[in-house]
Amino acid sequence: MCINHRKFAWGLLVFCSSIEAEELDIRKDPVIFPAGPFEFAPIFEAAESYNDNIFLRDNFKKDSLLTQFHAGGQLALERQLNRYALTYTLQSSQYHNSPQDDYIDHFVGGTSHIEFTSRNRLDVNMGYLDSHYQRGAFLGRDLLTPTVRAEPDQYHLHSADAIYRYGRAEAKGNLELKFNVQDYTFQNNREATARQDRTQFVVTPGFYFRVAPKTTLHTQVENQFIKHRQADVSGFDSLKQRFLLGGTWRYSAKTQVGARIGYLRQEFDNPKSKEYDDATWDFSASWAPLTYSRLNLSIARDVNPSIASDNLRASDRYRLDWAHYWTPRVTTQLFGARENAVNLGIERQDDYTSFGVDLNYGIRRWLGIGINYTYRSLKSEDTRLDFNQNAVMLYITANPRISDDAKTPWSSWY
Repeated sequence: MCINHRKFAWGLLVFCSSIEAEELDIRKDPVIFPAGPFEFAPIFEAAESYNDNIFLRDNFKKDSLLTQFHAGGQLALERQLNRYALTYTLQSSQYHNSPQDDYIDHFVGGTSHIEFTSRNRLDVNMGYLDSHYQRGAFLGRDLLTPTVRAEPDQYHLHSADAIYRYGRAEAKGNLELKFNVQDYTFQNNREATARQDRTQFVVTPGFYFRVAPKTTLHTQVENQFIKHRQADVSGFDSLKQRFLLGGTWRYSAKTQVGARIGYLRQEFDNPKSKEYDDATWDFSASWAPLTYSRLNLSIARDVNPSIASDNLRASDRYRLDWAHYWTPRVTTQLFGARENAVNLGIERQDDYTSFGVDLNYGIRRWLGIGINYTYRSLKSEDTRLDFNQNAVMLYITANPRISDDAKTPWSSWY
């Protein structure tokens, strides 16, 4: 077959020009409705999925269809440079083969951005979450081993964080102070979860200095305090400090790089527990070879204490994702992630792998549909913890941009 190269090149140019001509969905504002001085943005997402290992345990394997939906809304008010928003969402999860895992989670959150003067800026987020952990999950909970009880562990989480920045946005130097607090209180299975009740504080002062129009250097000291409320585990209260030096470099609109490297120190209240120190770092890079295609890479090394234990999990994490707009309405996203974790207290290696692909079609600015596949796997030196999980999801989302922007504990499917 003979290909007319001139016609092919012209067609390719017309196709790319059409992508540029129509604004990409990712750049469009959420759909909002005026309500007096306020703006209201509804939130709704629904999904039907199949999960072949809902408890993340190969030796206790169970599959199920899962029906989920998010619903709620955000009420926002803008006054000059200041913005205030109140968000409520719920998430309903129904496991067709495991009704004891059905649950409805609730979240209420408030955010504000206040500019007192051109040199004084403050961002505050506050939230209340009534939620649960899926049975079997332990890596994201900082537990040593998974638990599969008769019902999921339910908890309340009160959280607040604030970022204060002093200095003009265009000034060479800026001072910053970050503060975060999270308070967990578990509601059931108290014979085991009472030890997990805790309050965590993170205080991070920092200094930023712009050495060139596109290059900023910064230094930060992260201080994390964990306080358990159960008296018999109070010896595992801990302090972690990260002394970091790094910078950000914006080469162009296409390429951005950020990095921090430093020294980490971890200690427990229990004098019998050993102190730990090590190097720590994180690195991120974003590259957009085309305006409608972007690659993101992140690498990090950190240490986290296990709850109610003097075990430390030292982790190297890697993640790469690629988002591409084939047309203004058709988007794909691929990702892959790897975590190599060493449990120092019990001398156990855990290697966690995940990857996935998402295909989305924007029917309208306010309506999208898609399909998602995710694979997760854990290979541990304790083979009883090994698992492989496959999940396939079909979803529909209304007003997708607000689902991305609103501060909720559930990430958008869009």
